[in-house]
Amino acid sequence: MKKPHLLKLMIVLGIIVMLVSFAIVPDEYPWYYEVLLFNVGLWPWLLAMKELKKMNSQLNSKLKMRKTDKNNWLNLTGALLILIGATSIFPENDTWLHTALQITFVAGCLVYLLGAQKANKIKNSTLGLAFILSFTIPTHLTAQEYSQQVKAFEESFNQKDVTIIKAFLSDSLKFPPLTIQNTLPVITNIVTKLPELKSLQIQNSEKGKVSVRYDFEQLGMSESAINFDANGRITRIEFVEHLIQQQIEKQQKMQASVQAPQPEKIAFDYSKKPIEFASKDGLTISADLYEIDPTKPIVLLCHQARYNKYEYADIAPRLNKMGFNALAIDQRSGGTFANEPNETYNRAIENGIKEIEYTDAIQDIESAINFLADKYQQKIIVWGSSYSSSLALHIAEKNEHVKAVISFSPGDYFGEKLPSLKTVFPKIEQAFFVTSSKEEANELKELLTDVKQNSKQLQFIPDSDGFHGSKALWIDQKGEDEYWTAITSFLNTIKQ
Repeated sequence: MKKPHLLKLMIVLGIIVMLVSFAIVPDEYPWYYEVLLFNVGLWPWLLAMKELKKMNSQLNSKLKMRKTDKNNWLNLTGALLILIGATSIFPENDTWLHTALQITFVAGCLVYLLGAQKANKIKNSTLGLAFILSFTIPTHLTAQEYSQQVKAFEESFNQKDVTIIKAFLSDSLKFPPLTIQNTLPVITNIVTKLPELKSLQIQNSEKGKVSVRYDFEQLGMSESAINFDANGRITRIEFVEHLIQQQIEKQQKMQASVQAPQPEKIAFDYSKKPIEFASKDGLTISADLYEIDPTKPIVLLCHQARYNKYEYADIAPRLNKMGFNALAIDQRSGGTFANEPNETYNRAIENGIKEIEYTDAIQDIESAINFLADKYQQKIIVWGSSYSSSLALHIAEKNEHVKAVISFSPGDYFGEKLPSLKTVFPKIEQAFFVTSSKEEANELKELLTDVKQNSKQLQFIPDSDGFHGSKALWIDQKGEDEYWTAITSFLNTIKQ
């Protein structure tokens, strides 16, 4: 191969390497990897161009003066393209505009050097280009500077492992009003307990700060900042601060609300009788029966997580007053609440049943339905709270003994163990009434997308803030009246 051909090959390869240098280096690598790769193509290109210049100097000497203006134009054009390409810091990464501007940046470098070579000022012009790059490349790469930390944060969510992000946390990171000692436990709880993170993307970047967009299952999308110190360690995470503030507000709201039922405020007489029956696996279920007339409709009352049948201590008597029998049960997935034990849960533990999950209560609810259907010879209205309200809907789809469902704060609480309620709702033929706090209403509305609502299949959204689960109906609870009005209307619709 002749020398001119070899030099031309070096030029072509150099151009290719420079063009792809900003595209093929993964975002998690430091910015200087891209610069190094760019120089791998730049310097062979410069050397080859220099040699070709020497070989052609004799032939071009007569034309050099005529092309001075043209070469200056090339330098000016190249510098302009470099500046335009540097604006790639503004569009979101991995978009066509971002890529196009990166290519414009590299093309500008090549045009600038081409003009310098033709003008026989390669040395001085290379220094000029280096001066331009010293301003543009660091600016161009600012958006990539913190990508490794953001990627590690995303992986911590995906793998439910705080150690991935731990190495990037500053010793000064804290989440007011909590002390710095709580920082790692808080982040551990965040990355392990939140729903699945679908994506975490840098939106824009500046020195010491990036704006990122979180996209969670169930929680949706949100955007907030992450701050860094001079060493690239995280000093502030606004997303976590917002979650803590929301939790504090919820606790303050809870403290201001009614904490437990108040059956002592029931102003009329009612009958409550403790009973027991067997679940499908033989475990004895404890329950309270509120009976007024065996011929009247019967409502099965199921509690929420960590609760027990006492959740309905001032609800069941008022259902009696409305003309309904009621049975409040202890599911095995529950616990002590308001100093009242969950007898079924305690019995399960005594019998060696461990690792009790929400879905384990399905057999208890189904057994209660069968028990009541056999006792009263009628179909049953199933009433659930939180997780049990979701189980009630799943059961209703396939159980012929269910007349209707009343569901307080249902949701997709069971992961892959049960299908999404969004696919279940359209299959339910029975009447149902679903409600929640106002904060939960939009999420519940999304689950009902494929349901054409009517007087017998409907969602009730409170005007007040409301509460999660059946506690919204407790005596003296803020907003209880509007819930009771809606429930009364629904029960009157299905009473016959």
